[in-house]
Amino acid sequence: MDNKEYDMITLYGMWSKERMINRRKITSGKQRISSLRGVSSHQEHPFLAILEKDANEDRGEVYGMNLVYSGNFMAQAEITQFNMLRATIGINPEDFTWRLKSGETFVAPETVLVYSSEGLGGMTRTYHDLYRKHLIRGEYKDKKRPILINNWEATYFDFNTEKLLSIAREASTLGIEMLVVDDGWFGYRNDDNTSLGDWEVNVAKIKGGMKNLVDEVNKIGLKFGIWFEPEMVSPDSNLYRSHPDWAIQIPGRNGALGRNQLVLDITREEVRDYVFESISKILKGANIEYVKWDMNRALTDLGGSCLEADTQGELYHRYVLGLYELQDRLVNEFPHILLENCSSGGGRFDPGMLYYSPQIWCSDDTDAIERLRIQEGTALIYPLSAIGAHIADCPSHSNGRTTPFSTRGYAALAGTFGYELDVTRIPEEDRKMIPEQVAMYHEYNDLVRTGDYYRIASYQSNHEYDCYSIVAKDKREALVTFIQVEARPNYRVRRICLKGLLEDTMYRLDETGEVYSGGALMYAGVNIPNLWGDFLGRLLHFTAI
Repeated sequence: MDNKEYDMITLYGMWSKERMINRRKITSGKQRISSLRGVSSHQEHPFLAILEKDANEDRGEVYGMNLVYSGNFMAQAEITQFNMLRATIGINPEDFTWRLKSGETFVAPETVLVYSSEGLGGMTRTYHDLYRKHLIRGEYKDKKRPILINNWEATYFDFNTEKLLSIAREASTLGIEMLVVDDGWFGYRNDDNTSLGDWEVNVAKIKGGMKNLVDEVNKIGLKFGIWFEPEMVSPDSNLYRSHPDWAIQIPGRNGALGRNQLVLDITREEVRDYVFESISKILKGANIEYVKWDMNRALTDLGGSCLEADTQGELYHRYVLGLYELQDRLVNEFPHILLENCSSGGGRFDPGMLYYSPQIWCSDDTDAIERLRIQEGTALIYPLSAIGAHIADCPSHSNGRTTPFSTRGYAALAGTFGYELDVTRIPEEDRKMIPEQVAMYHEYNDLVRTGDYYRIASYQSNHEYDCYSIVAKDKREALVTFIQVEARPNYRVRRICLKGLLEDTMYRLDETGEVYSGGALMYAGVNIPNLWGDFLGRLLHFTAI
């Protein structure tokens, strides 16, 4: 190590506050982050960046480490007694053992290492390109995703066939392309106390069965998607009554419940077979084109009924391997289905999951302003095409905030883009805006999905406004998103300097027809007038002439 001082960046958080950026100086001794929850977790993230003290978004050396793994991990940086800087990342050694017999092999998770001499922005764009080209796979790898409407925040558990069809009919007239039915369609599920594991249609709600519902939605002109939580079981379920030993638990003790549910022991082949066959039966029975795979609690009460006493420390890792096998079977058996992973929002948003699903639900916090911070931390590593983002109802179900419908659209545009509300009950002014937002998505999504991401200003840092841009690979198009969080009386204008353009190329601002050189936009900037009110936004679209 030279005489330079180094900082480290990690991502911390909690449910509905995932991947907050934390930058701090590396000092003597170990600075560590980790998860022991059985998932990569909301609280910490399997990522560590080491950067020069003066490195920023655009300049300085940065070394990134991102573990391709969805379970317990540990990452740490330390300055040793010999003034050497060392960083490590991998499976968390706590509560982990593995008995390796003669002739057997153990495959450790891979880590994606990125070096950037162009600051954090250079690291980000390298990660984005690498994951888009070499990690994400399947039919939707390079494909525009359908605009979906999910019924969760629209109805929660209170729905039936006619309610779902009324949402579908209205959504179809507005340009929305898919209806997704979330939790509550199976067993006797009218709240979160029952039926997980009983993946059979609740005919009291879905009259005529799933195929009838899907056929009717297809007739309306929409595709159909469905929610599962395959790794879980409710104590009040036929599955648990038949196979109580299939839940992860310590024999002789009452297992701790999370969201009123237990975790299935998918390290066992017969459990994985049951899970897959249950899902497969539903998917083969109707024209289902999207699956949201959820996972709503951490692993506790670790006990593997099929593991010997001296191999119980293998359970966490075997669980992850079982999960990967299940999702691999799913995407190979149903290659045309769009899979979106979820774990209480963003609790398992990691490269391991991204290998199986081209998009992951970013957070259960659907408030557009909170999402600015969450999506900034997520986009530090992951491409926007992977970030599940929806326009939700207001007042927000997350925090009660009311945000303009247009601003909610701008925030969701930096992701997969969809709706999470009852389109039949929203204000008419908002409903009329949906076709405009749909057109906005179709106009800009190719750029958002494939372009280079540049962070211009950080709401996490300045607490007043957020700004980022997407620049086409040939640098002849750029889309700038500006969102003013707090209006201030003394700001007439804000000047933002763009990034990543061609200095000698002329660009037209589509909204006004004004023409600027790339150099002027990057070094002199462009003015954003002070918007009158909080939570307002603007899009600026530049095209080369």
